Order: sequence, then C-alpha cells, then structure tokens
Amino acid sequence: MVDLILIQLSPEQRERLEHLADAGRLRTALHPAPKPRPVRSRSRQYPGGRPNPWRTSRPRRRG
Repeated sequence: MVDLILIQLSPEQRERLEHLADAGRLRTALHPAPKPRPVRSRSRQYPGGRPNPWRTSRPRRRG
C-alpha cells in the first residue's frame, strides 16, 4: 500500500489549487472529449485512394 504524504499548503496556495481544480472540472463539463473514430480495415490502396502501382502493374510470373 502507498503511504500518503501530507503536504502543507498556505491558504493562498490551497485557494489557487481549488480554483484550478474547479476550472478543470468546468472545462470537462463544457467540452467533453471527442469520440474516437471507428477503425477502418486496411485496403490495398493509399489513403488518397490511388491504387498501389507495384502490385497492380506487375503481372504474376508462373514458373
């Protein structure tokens, strides 16, 4: 188990810390985190949509 370390704060430091915590909670409430994009399956194309020229232009050799 972790031992807690008690930190002595001056009244000004404590007020500043509480103000920052309140601001953080308010920001989280007003601007929720964006939802992650769904994962796309990989295709054989570049992200721009062009086909991969090395695989499409070379015919297969049959030996």
